[in-house]
Amino acid sequence: MLYEDKCSMADSCWLKALGGMLLALSSEGDIIYLTENVIQQLGIQQLDLIGRSVFDYCHPCDQNELRGILSLRRDGELERSCFLRFKSTLAGHGRINNNKKNDNYKVMNCSGRIVMATASNVRLNCSLEDYFHEEHELESDSKGSKVVKSSTSHFLVLVCDPIPHPSKVELALDSHTFVTNHTLDMNFSYVDEKMCQFFGYTMEDLKYRSAYEFHHAQDNESILKSYKTMITKGQIQTPPYRFLAKQGGYAWVQTQATVVSVSNQYFRSQAVVCIHTRLSDIEERDQIFSISQC
Repeated sequence: MLYEDKCSMADSCWLKALGGMLLALSSEGDIIYLTENVIQQLGIQQLDLIGRSVFDYCHPCDQNELRGILSLRRDGELERSCFLRFKSTLAGHGRINNNKKNDNYKVMNCSGRIVMATASNVRLNCSLEDYFHEEHELESDSKGSKVVKSSTSHFLVLVCDPIPHPSKVELALDSHTFVTNHTLDMNFSYVDEKMCQFFGYTMEDLKYRSAYEFHHAQDNESILKSYKTMITKGQIQTPPYRFLAKQGGYAWVQTQATVVSVSNQYFRSQAVVCIHTRLSDIEERDQIFSISQC
């Protein structure tokens, strides 16, 4: 009874702490645990999902990536992170969409780790090498070769956070948050005045120029990877990166980017709306990292 009370308390704390949901998967992708707030995130009841395969609810184009994070890696890395699109029955303003003909998908920022498990315990801290040596036994196959026979299984535990649509984010009262608009190739088309004031640029300094010109060179690879994912899946959240300030220095920034449709009476196109959160003040003001800062 005490154990059940503790589990109930833990579940309640998780729900309060998470903006998204907690998801636990077997090595085959079966949903073995899911927090109740999945109804707020995807519009699907918790009991309708537990015991089902996660592949039934994951976008077909993301399933190979999902298999990859479910698998063990020979380098021993247990941490996992990716962006996955899950089926959602939610329409605008959180309403349930009863139209079964069209599958809607919601992008979730998923991060967590592999958990090794035995019949008697779950081990959160162990290396993959120890796991193979301690938890697997060798047997001979039909050709006499030694093969690994698993006596245990592993699980994947993820925290899945939604990426809010720009239309649902309140920016007016937050001095650390600002918005920019871009073409699909990430050229600036609009810059929030707060961003210009903080980094020292004018609108003319940034408009029609590529956002990549203003990223620290050491961060460009990870940012480029994030934006490629955005083009495929529609939304991303970047890792923290350095945005260069005019006349020298940089500030750490994290960006949520969303592809949106833009239309008028003549044509319809796509654009990118970025919501940036400033994580630091300007550092290394006396250092010039790019000609774009001059």
